[in-house]
Parts: sequence; structure tokens; C-alpha cells
Amino acid sequence: MNKSILKLLSVNYKWKIMKYLLLTCFAFLVFVSAYSQPSVNAKQRLQEEKREFLTSHIGLTKSEASAFWPVYDDYQNRKNRIVAEKKTLMRYYLENKSNMKDREITDTLEKYLALEKQETDLFITFNSKFRNILSDEKVLRIYVAEVQFKDYLLKQLRTE
Repeated sequence: MNKSILKLLSVNYKWKIMKYLLLTCFAFLVFVSAYSQPSVNAKQRLQEEKREFLTSHIGLTKSEASAFWPVYDDYQNRKNRIVAEKKTLMRYYLENKSNMKDREITDTLEKYLALEKQETDLFITFNSKFRNILSDEKVLRIYVAEVQFKDYLLKQLRTE
């Protein structure tokens, strides 16, 4: 065979290998992203299931539910933002702890404590709002039902 044909076959073969590797990498990334983050539908179904669970366990009437859920959703959204900030801060610490100086560790701890305080303040604020809508007994049932729902989800994960 002449050298130009061998060279052409070699380039063509390299291109096929590169194309195969790129497609494999792309498929892997699609697979990982699909399983690393729950889909919007899965999150929505989980929120609906939680809403039904809490409504049932708290014993909300329709009028109570219509007043309660917008306030509770606001509380959860704010709380989730704080929790996300705490996770980001802890992830930063875990990734950088071997390179952090004492001052940076102290600053990170202070930021974490400030976020914990924000979460506690948020809880107190919204507890008052819940008490303006519901009886104290039903407000207490919210907190019990939240723990029960988490336990229910953990039990579901263990059985899968």
C-alpha cells in the first residue's frame, strides 16, 4: 500500500476513535446529570406528597390549609436557601481544610454559626405566623409531622 492511503486510513481511524470517546463521554455526562439531580417532576411529586402527608397529620381544614400553605411554602423556601448556604460553606471547608489557616477556619466557623442563628430566627418568626393561623396544638403537629415525614422517606429509601 502506498503511504498516502495508510496515512488516510490512520487519520480516519483516529477520527472514529475520537468520535467514539466523545460520544461515550457525552453519554456518561448525560447519565450522571440525570441521576445526580432529581428531576423537576420528582421534586414536585415529593412536595405534593409532603403536602398531603402534613395536611393529613396536622388535621388541616380547607380554610386552614388555604391560609397555612402559602406561609409554610415561604418558610420552606427561605429555610432551603439557608441550608444551601450551610452546605456550600461545609463543602468549601472539606475541600480546603488542609490549606486553610487558623483565621480562615475561625471565619468559616463564624459564618456557619451566623447561618445557624438565621435558621433559628427564621423558625421563631414563622412559628409566630403559624400560630396566627392555627391552634398551638396544630402548630406543634407541624413539627411532629415534619419529623415523621423524614422518617417515612428514610424508611422508603431503606426498602428500595
